[in-house]
Amino acid sequence: MKQRSFVLVLALSVMVGLGLAVTTSNQVAYAKTQTTMKKFPKSIRGTWYSYQFHKMYRYKITAKKIVGSDFVNRLHSRSVTYTIKNNVKMTHPTWVTAGIFTLSNHERWVNVMGWYQTAGDGISYRRVTHKIGGQKHAILQMASGAGFWTGGHGYHSKHLAKKYSNHYFKGERKNP
Repeated sequence: MKQRSFVLVLALSVMVGLGLAVTTSNQVAYAKTQTTMKKFPKSIRGTWYSYQFHKMYRYKITAKKIVGSDFVNRLHSRSVTYTIKNNVKMTHPTWVTAGIFTLSNHERWVNVMGWYQTAGDGISYRRVTHKIGGQKHAILQMASGAGFWTGGHGYHSKHLAKKYSNHYFKGERKNP
């Protein structure tokens, strides 16, 4: 009987421990501030061009918006403990939340998720500098997924975007 009680207590302890350890990525990333990001960092702001699938895309990132070739995302802040109610009417389809993720290798990413998004990883952005043709260029690295897999790059010029459309830089994770 004591052995069964011990196993039961151990199983409950493990389940409680796992329950406490399983939090959404937003809660872990933003726990220090208790709210999501109020403004996009200056490092990723600007006009970026990306050439993918034989089409040029433009991304303009300001303090409160990301305007793409075919979309607009408006940044809004909220408490990290805010929960989406089931069957809620989508009254703000262009609203997004964002926060900073720092990976174990010291990469800092801005993760953007939809206002009504309850699962998934969103889209992550970070500014990096790479040497291209002997000159250093600022590049907007765009990634998605739990592994922060690079899906594209943004450049400040259309010429670089087209020339390096399928280029991956050393150290980037590609989607397997």
